[in-house]
Amino acid sequence: MIERIVKDIKNLTFRFNDDDVLALASQLAYSLIFSFFPFLTFLMTLVGYSPISSGEVLVGLNKILPTNVLELVHNTVVEVVDGRNSHLLSLSLLATIWSASSGFNAVIKGLNKAYDESEDRSVFKVQFIAIMCTFGVTFIVILTMILLVFGQILGVYLAKQFGYSFMFQRFWNIVRYTVMFLTTIFIFAALYHYTPSRRLTWKEVMPGAVFSAIGLVGVSVGFAYYVNNFGNYSKVYGSIGAVIILLTWLFFLSVMIIMGGELNATLAFDREGKVKPKGKKF
Repeated sequence: MIERIVKDIKNLTFRFNDDDVLALASQLAYSLIFSFFPFLTFLMTLVGYSPISSGEVLVGLNKILPTNVLELVHNTVVEVVDGRNSHLLSLSLLATIWSASSGFNAVIKGLNKAYDESEDRSVFKVQFIAIMCTFGVTFIVILTMILLVFGQILGVYLAKQFGYSFMFQRFWNIVRYTVMFLTTIFIFAALYHYTPSRRLTWKEVMPGAVFSAIGLVGVSVGFAYYVNNFGNYSKVYGSIGAVIILLTWLFFLSVMIIMGGELNATLAFDREGKVKPKGKKF
């Protein structure tokens, strides 16, 4: 058992270098940063129609975003939430889909390379899959923000209104974190199930989905803690330090997404007794 785990780790390390994971993650992060503000505008426009104020949103975001990034989005959150401009909904959604879907073409290419598969689907089908992946990851971000930011606000509100005890708040926190984690796993599983050209079962993609979900939480929390306590990006990069932090965060998340697929491919080759050819081009 231990020998198999060591072998899989070695294979995964080889794939990390041979499949240009860092290059693909850079491409995905570059596309995601263009969709970040359109998506933020879309989400905050929806929040504007709820009783939640921009101040409550900023307090919640402060717990999951590095301080520099929070300063970067502060004005956008205040203006959109308090402005309640319905025309921003459709415009921001279209911008988000267009910019982020191009990045998921890199994920599709990377997963095909991981499985040693050539792309035999039509351009329209691949683009449709990329758009659906955009919706999936967008849903993850929406759910995360709802459960982390607004879920806590809702829990406090319910506790005050109905006089629920401290035990209810603990139970509420367990429920919202569990739902968030399980939904994230499902979305990643769907991404790894549909994006490669190879036909895969849901069971085969589950290890990578769990890996990416855990990595998503770990990277976000760890990077936010590092930036808030040790990072000096503003001193190094000046006024664009917050942008560099945001791009770096998206890059780490992109690495986790691609490595989940690489893990699934490693386990698939291990089951089939196959060896990935080195440096195969597509």
